Amino acid sequence: MSKKNKKSERFAVWMPCKGYVKKWLVVNFNSPDEDWQELINLSASKVLHKSFLSHLSRKSTRRDTVSKGRYASRVAIEITEDEFHRYGWELTPTETLSFNAMLEREVKTVLHTYNAMQSVTGLTIAERIKRFRRATGITEFDWDTDSIRKELQRNSNISGEADFDNLVKNIEKNVWAVLSKSGHITQQGLEEYEKD
Repeated sequence: MSKKNKKSERFAVWMPCKGYVKKWLVVNFNSPDEDWQELINLSASKVLHKSFLSHLSRKSTRRDTVSKGRYASRVAIEITEDEFHRYGWELTPTETLSFNAMLEREVKTVLHTYNAMQSVTGLTIAERIKRFRRATGITEFDWDTDSIRKELQRNSNISGEADFDNLVKNIEKNVWAVLSKSGHITQQGLEEYEKD
């Protein structure tokens, strides 16, 4: 008697979101199979996965008065059968707004960090936005150029700058390490150069 392999059933929660959030989720967390062309599996990010589960509900959303017409896209986010029973199977409109705000900050952090890195090259903001689009696949339809430009103008000094500083510090650290290993600076010099 042979056993037939039974494909395990996959569970998903549909979540409305902005186009650029959907694009970012698909690029970073898509886990497709023959039944699901796009199915987001957040388990690669413990923080996002845990946050998503904390937003799930088993309750009716009929008394939640937050507007549902805010988002043009939607995405299926995978949950396990255990998570389905333990946490719930839907997002209230309020929880949808809350989790989307977190995801939007994630995408904007990527934008600001990329922009900060590109700004040292002297590229115009328009060229940096084009390069960001090319790199991420986020189209004009997903996130219009005027909105990206406004986001960068309003918040470039807030978000992304710390990430850019960390990037530069890591590059500097690697440069000093290479110079030390090649004998161009001493250990004493290395310690001095690495001071903040």
